[in-house]
Amino acid sequence: MFWAVNLYATRPTVHASNLTFNNLMCNSVNIQWTNGNGNARIIFVKEGSAPDFQPIDLDQYTPNSIFGTSLEYNVKNYIVYNSTGTNFVKVDNLLPGKTYYFTIYEHNNSGTSTLYYTTGAPTISITTLDLKLNFNVVYYDSCQQKNSYQFTNTSTSTIPGVTYTFDYGFGNTSTQNVDTHSFTNAGLVPVRIIANPSLGCPSSLTKNVRVYNKRVAFIDFNIYKDTVQCFEGNYFDIDPTPVVSPLLAPYKYNWNFGDNTTSSFKRMKKSYKASGRYNVELEIVTTINNQATACRDTLMFDVVVLPNPAGGFNINKSQQCLGSNFFEFENPNTNLTSFKWYYSNGDSSSLRVTNYVFSDTGTYRIIHVAKSNQGCFGKDTQFVQIKEDFDPSFSGLDTLYCVSNQSINLVSATPGGVFSGYPNNNNSLVPNIPGTFTLKYVYEDAFCADSSEKVFRVQANPNPNLGRDTAICSGGTYNLNANETGTYLWNLGQTSSNIDVSFSGIYSVRVQQGQCFGNDSIQVIFNSAPVLTMGSDTILCKDAILKLVATNPLATYKWNTGSTDSFIFVSRNGKYKVRVENPCGVAEDSIFVTIQTGYCDLFMVNAFSPDNDLINNVFMPRGRNITVQSFQIFNRWGELVFETKENNVGWNGQYNNKPAEAGLYIWKLFYTVPNGPFIKKSNAFGQVLLIR
Repeated sequence: MFWAVNLYATRPTVHASNLTFNNLMCNSVNIQWTNGNGNARIIFVKEGSAPDFQPIDLDQYTPNSIFGTSLEYNVKNYIVYNSTGTNFVKVDNLLPGKTYYFTIYEHNNSGTSTLYYTTGAPTISITTLDLKLNFNVVYYDSCQQKNSYQFTNTSTSTIPGVTYTFDYGFGNTSTQNVDTHSFTNAGLVPVRIIANPSLGCPSSLTKNVRVYNKRVAFIDFNIYKDTVQCFEGNYFDIDPTPVVSPLLAPYKYNWNFGDNTTSSFKRMKKSYKASGRYNVELEIVTTINNQATACRDTLMFDVVVLPNPAGGFNINKSQQCLGSNFFEFENPNTNLTSFKWYYSNGDSSSLRVTNYVFSDTGTYRIIHVAKSNQGCFGKDTQFVQIKEDFDPSFSGLDTLYCVSNQSINLVSATPGGVFSGYPNNNNSLVPNIPGTFTLKYVYEDAFCADSSEKVFRVQANPNPNLGRDTAICSGGTYNLNANETGTYLWNLGQTSSNIDVSFSGIYSVRVQQGQCFGNDSIQVIFNSAPVLTMGSDTILCKDAILKLVATNPLATYKWNTGSTDSFIFVSRNGKYKVRVENPCGVAEDSIFVTIQTGYCDLFMVNAFSPDNDLINNVFMPRGRNITVQSFQIFNRWGELVFETKENNVGWNGQYNNKPAEAGLYIWKLFYTVPNGPFIKKSNAFGQVLLIR
């Protein structure tokens, strides 16, 4: 009987090291490392905390160095690198001022049988640079004839060595953090602050300042004394007075009432919807034939709306449970002369701080009226809600689980609560921690807290141990023992605790204890002494690389270079020797490698004769394993007479479908050659003589 077995790649055992970063910017960073002993590696990145997703054996993952554009794993885990290539990656699309965590895992990629080394994988964190541009403007005088503004740089940055410049236009700049400037032009004048360098953050910010022309009107506040009013019924009616009377020209009026509302009427007639201090601005523009001129005036003053003395009263909790409701109402304003509370059921209170208990569920309206010592009267209404108690029970949890990574869904009778007592994702948990636990569900609802709990046990799975992969040199049989109690099932069908095997393969056993089980496998190779041949001594071109391979099953390697890998790359003169040892024997071999002093991958003739005699008819690049990227030929006047980007294609001496003149021509060649595991780019140029 023959059994089919799958041979997987060997799992790496040495992590990448020296995980560092450089070229840190606001939106990108370079991550670099020293490779471990896998032939590839994968990097996970997460913002704010270390990645909490590990690659799964045999799964394949597609990276994207633009953060956030690869597939998302768990919550916001992204892959930015998965390759056997360079030992660095530039990660883009990061946010300024954020902390990112990078974890690198080694793996051996053998098609679809990838094995990852995840235990103790190294992690590094970086915080991107941040730049927030801002500046404040203080208006000392905004008239065109005499204006003065103070600009204060309030920008913040983690970029080292950043400098700032104020740009006022017309070539006027300043590098002072606090600077005073005047403008000769009226209107909205753009002022820009510039940061250098910005390293990927915004580099400039622009704000407008206003410059107005000469004064044409004023407001007599001896007449308009009611610039401070109570919120209830507030109404401001202010009419600007011309400086000269009668006015010599018509005007346009542009009011800005300080609450994002405007008006074009001459007179201010305004009620405010909220209390506060408002900076009112009136721009008066002289017009001619209904067209605005450069003659402008600006009037600015403050009006104050006193707060509603009853507004914004405090409630300890606006939503409470029926069984434990106790409402406290308080007006925090201490400048009151009277106050009153009205409840929906007809009850009331005249205390500044009062409490009340409702006897049934529902929504109730609370009305509060008060009068301040400033003479302001106000009324405010808020609502409170009484809710029923909630059912805190939950389902979906069994009393016994075997250790696994399968998620268990929890269903609560009243969603919105919080589970505790075992690591969980609020509505699910993974039973991967052995032990006995009490899972508690607490429903807070901010006012109606209740809870329930259940006890469950997580049982560890059996842990059979067949030992390490081994080689048998003497033939015969080899005994495999599960080394664990329980019931057994081998991949060959046996049900005993141990079996004897006599041919190479992968053997596995499943051990079950109750409803929990565990597996282990071992590769047994009926082996022989290693066989080794390094080949004949060889000569390499300059800068070429030679791969020397000594691979044997279950073997260890020791090269005279100090390497212990099954293969090495060489690029220097010398003797290279390797000792290969497996459980069945030892083999040794060596090879001499000679490096030529010049390049030897390209051969170009210096003359050819396209006379159809089948000898030297075509001029083309020739070499060892070269791949043509671009081959061009120019005549003495610099005209391109021939070009190709293909291999084994040359010039036949024709130009515009006619025989070209005999003489010297210039050629240029761009090509690549394999260089060990890499591709080397090269270029060459020279002259060729066309003979006819």
